Amino acid sequence: MLRKYIKMKIKYFFQVLAFLIFSPMVSQEMSSPKLIAEVEGLAHCESVVYDSKRDLYYVSVMADRKEGDGKIATVSTNGVIKDLNFVTGLNNPKGIALKGNSLYVSDEVVLLEIDMDSGEILNEFKGYGAKSLNDVAVDKKGNVFVSDMGNSSIYKLDTKGNFKEWLKSSELQTPNGLLAVNKDLYVAGWASDATKGSDEPKGGFIKLSTTGKEVVKLTNELGNLDGIQKFDDNSFLVSAWNSGEIYKISKEGKVELVMKAQRSVGDILYIPEKKVLALPMNIQNKLMIYEY
Repeated sequence: MLRKYIKMKIKYFFQVLAFLIFSPMVSQEMSSPKLIAEVEGLAHCESVVYDSKRDLYYVSVMADRKEGDGKIATVSTNGVIKDLNFVTGLNNPKGIALKGNSLYVSDEVVLLEIDMDSGEILNEFKGYGAKSLNDVAVDKKGNVFVSDMGNSSIYKLDTKGNFKEWLKSSELQTPNGLLAVNKDLYVAGWASDATKGSDEPKGGFIKLSTTGKEVVKLTNELGNLDGIQKFDDNSFLVSAWNSGEIYKISKEGKVELVMKAQRSVGDILYIPEKKVLALPMNIQNKLMIYEY
């Protein structure tokens, strides 16, 4: 009996050891976001931003991805579509960022500046050589950065109105989401060169300086990373399009799983002061709003 007991204990020990060694380095976040609203009727929505002045969400709607059927919709904070056609006539709008009284929206190979009062397109900046512009971010100086997934590069619109490719590198891992924080630009990688040819292409979370352009890989490849939002002074919320997972990632690269939504979650929004997390669900054609 004693030998049998000892064998069982040894077997259990090695099972636990194997679990600890081979389990993914992602810890489970204890508290979960609480769903408070679902906004349907936003065909292939991709990105959402919050305007505190007007207390509105602006959502990019790709519709059927046909030329001219893309739009920007406005949604109230209690989850009601205010204007489905605030801006119309776009092609394939994706990333959105706010700067002053303007919306900056990527649309295939151009960056649009749109008046937030009228919805009028004020300027159209063509990205020379761009293939697939995606997310948009604005730094404190007023520079506008746009990821180009097709070239694994980042374009920059400076404060003088010059729009051109700013950095091209395979280290950017087919950049999708962007977020400017102080002098740093955080990047959500869609697929690294090492995984592009595999059945599961994946990218990691990356940081680079907006001055020296030094690229720092903060995490290993996690998935088709898409949106980035600041959660607090030391961490970010990052979405994975293919798995529907939302991660909390620290500046040191520690990864926690916050929740698992459905496949196709895009450029997310987080409002710290309101504790609100909004997920644009591309395939599901809706915006899901959570308290978190």
